[in-house]
Amino acid sequence: MQVIHLDVADFAVAVERVVDPGLCNRPVILAPDADRALVATVSREARREGVRPGMPLREALRRCGGARVVRPNEPLYARAFKAVGEVAGRFSPVLEPVSPGRIYLDVTGTDRLFGPPLDLAARLRRELSARLRLDAAVGVAANKLVSRVAADLTEPDGLLDVRTGDEAPFLAPLRVQRLPGVGAAVGRELDALNIRWVRQLAVMEPAHLDLAFGRFGAVLRQRALGIDPRPVQPPLRKPEVQREETLVEDSNDPAVLRAAFRTLVESAGLELRVRGLTAARMALELRYADSRATARSVRARRPLQQISELWRSAEELLEAALSRRVRVRHLRFRLAGLASRPRQMELFGEPSPERPLTTAMDRIRTRFGETALLHGLQLP
Repeated sequence: MQVIHLDVADFAVAVERVVDPGLCNRPVILAPDADRALVATVSREARREGVRPGMPLREALRRCGGARVVRPNEPLYARAFKAVGEVAGRFSPVLEPVSPGRIYLDVTGTDRLFGPPLDLAARLRRELSARLRLDAAVGVAANKLVSRVAADLTEPDGLLDVRTGDEAPFLAPLRVQRLPGVGAAVGRELDALNIRWVRQLAVMEPAHLDLAFGRFGAVLRQRALGIDPRPVQPPLRKPEVQREETLVEDSNDPAVLRAAFRTLVESAGLELRVRGLTAARMALELRYADSRATARSVRARRPLQQISELWRSAEELLEAALSRRVRVRHLRFRLAGLASRPRQMELFGEPSPERPLTTAMDRIRTRFGETALLHGLQLP
């Protein structure tokens, strides 16, 4: 197996710097615009000044007075990460996103198309830089563990190849904290055992590790030796219909929120009917101006498809989700539990008087665009 680990360091900050190049090479703090805001993400420059995620913004600015504070834009980061995945997907169909900015690629057998994995990795970095103006650290190795450590060592924008068979010697001189899974708690326990280097962990008796860490002891020793049998696993995608919108201005006006939400429900319902599907569940996530989010979901008593039945459930969902007085910035609506509409429902169910009207409206929207017809709630 040949694995590439792609890491766009401090991903949200990197994306903001693409949007505003004036943020480059200076301390940047991502935090909500609120009196008692907490730091969400920081740049490498701010980190050097002692600023950390989760720190009160006031304390962060006391430590790093020259930092630029930027309000987080989660929808922007989601779109950017999707674009990164699309670029990576040109080089391998087997991708495993692990966190914003980090992706594993299984490039086994791609030599004929792209040459050796090292050449592929170099080309991937160039493509990301040219297309998205994002720099990435890339590690190449025979497994996920070693490729990730290699990428971490070459941040923010290097390339490191660990040849097959060199995994253990590569890891041996590193601090144990470099191994994925060795966080603060495990690190303290290893330090108490006087184990500070990977080479020490690699030669420790398995029985001693089992005694100290239980079943995780065997995993630790395998990692110290550079052994990782885990395959690159693409995320399981459950079929769903999703719509989202970022408001032009943050708002807690019920009329504005209902209008925006009605547009999402109308659009999702149209796709549902065009595909001949019904939905058993719906969910709504609201992201507020302070970057906090609330989410609510509901399971329908019967499969939903027509707009009136969708909207009845959706209205209740919106009321339940609006649990704060803070202005809303972003709405995400999902329909799940999708299934083909059973023929029996049409033959033996109650005929719906709205179905002919809905069908006619769907045809107009499909032909002329979804805004060709609007519900009264959607009008300004």
